[in-house]
Amino acid sequence: MEYYLELLSFLIPEGLTMYTVLPKGRCLFASRDFIPGEVIMKEEPYVCVPTSSDPLCQRCFKSGDALLKCASCNIAWYCGAECQRLDWKLHKLECRAISRLEKKWQELVTRTPEIRLMVKLFIRRQLQRDNVIPTTPIDNFNLVEAMIDHQSNMESEKLDEYQIMAQIVNHMLQQPELDLDEAINNFCKLSCNAHTIVDIAMGPLGIGLYPVMSLINHSCLPNAILVFEGKLAVLRALAPVDKGDEVLISYIDLGRTTRHRQDDLNAKYHFTCTCPRCSKFAEIDDQILDALRCKEGECDGFFVNKDRSYSRDQNLECNKCGLVKTSEAERSAKGVIDPLCDKGKSEFFSGNFQEAVSTFKTAEEAALDLFHPSSFSVMLVRNLLTKLYTQIGDTRAALECCRLMTPVHERLLQTLNPVRGMHYLTRGMLEWVEGNKGDGRNYMARAGDILLITHGTNFPLVKELLINLAKDQAGLAKKQEGGPSGS
Repeated sequence: MEYYLELLSFLIPEGLTMYTVLPKGRCLFASRDFIPGEVIMKEEPYVCVPTSSDPLCQRCFKSGDALLKCASCNIAWYCGAECQRLDWKLHKLECRAISRLEKKWQELVTRTPEIRLMVKLFIRRQLQRDNVIPTTPIDNFNLVEAMIDHQSNMESEKLDEYQIMAQIVNHMLQQPELDLDEAINNFCKLSCNAHTIVDIAMGPLGIGLYPVMSLINHSCLPNAILVFEGKLAVLRALAPVDKGDEVLISYIDLGRTTRHRQDDLNAKYHFTCTCPRCSKFAEIDDQILDALRCKEGECDGFFVNKDRSYSRDQNLECNKCGLVKTSEAERSAKGVIDPLCDKGKSEFFSGNFQEAVSTFKTAEEAALDLFHPSSFSVMLVRNLLTKLYTQIGDTRAALECCRLMTPVHERLLQTLNPVRGMHYLTRGMLEWVEGNKGDGRNYMARAGDILLITHGTNFPLVKELLINLAKDQAGLAKKQEGGPSGS
């Protein structure tokens, strides 16, 4: 357990400690007070892989037109010679592993980042064992071995998939000591421990394995948030975290009702959340917000779990007429909307903007016909519509759609949630462009209040927003004094 003591020696100066609490397992606790917005700790990934549709530097996750592709594997990108040099010890072996595959299999590896992540995991382990690259208390394979795998909870189809992926990894690496069962077990670990690396707009950039951040447990009312500066994971306090408090983040999209959050957590992380927010599952109002409409005759009710207990495959009952349906009915309803959204995205990326608008409007009508107006399905379609209208320059239509989403965001999301902050920023900019400067100023200020806490000032978008807000306030002050506003 030497690695455990080394990890504790790293955590203590950071104001943190680790305990095992049953049934959760290892937990991260504060050993001093943290205030909202304060950085609790930072961590580089043990391994990571870009997944963005746009090329990113494999070393630093920067984007741009100056990126150059590795001439050997034609998979990895770099922003310059320095990043390529720093990554070369690992990528040289990854490059060699990729070259062992036929072209069609190389394309599969490109489309399956988990395989690349596993290849890099075993390469990094070998390089550290051979002392080619150093280990630290938070950068060593012992921490990966200590991760929970939930293999016994995995479906057989998923384990069969991991077995095939493990065989591909074995063929690529050709390491005699590589054990297929160990590789399958590590794929299980990746599935419930790897983090999605996102930008400030919560758009996915890649996946990474952060052994220390993986200690942090989930809550639907988190007191901390994990954000990413490039590939660097930064843990920031959302609320006061007092000495002795457990540090908690969210693993999932919190803009959903309890039943759907529980579905997400059970499907990927194999546990049922018992946080204070999830205790509200007994409240029918919570379920209705994301429930399927009844529409039996003249009934305008919604299908909910009337016995007020959570079960993933439990029958749903209309809260007004008592009609019972299986949860399959809800999945079938969502199956109507998803293809329309996929079609709309395809039309947009093909440059067929009017067709895309028409398709998304059809999707919005279908979502409103099938679900509650505040449902995640409706909000998802309206979010896509807002982005589409903005892209084609129809700011009035974008603003109308954005306004419809504001009360839903405010009802479903915590005040200090970056998704809510980015929504306020989008609405503020649209209000401003449409001539509603007072409302625009108000929403952009609310966005600044949130994003300053969740992301700090290391993000260009936040820095620019705060600068513009300060200039605007200075202009207003001058105008009130009777001087020139400068605008």
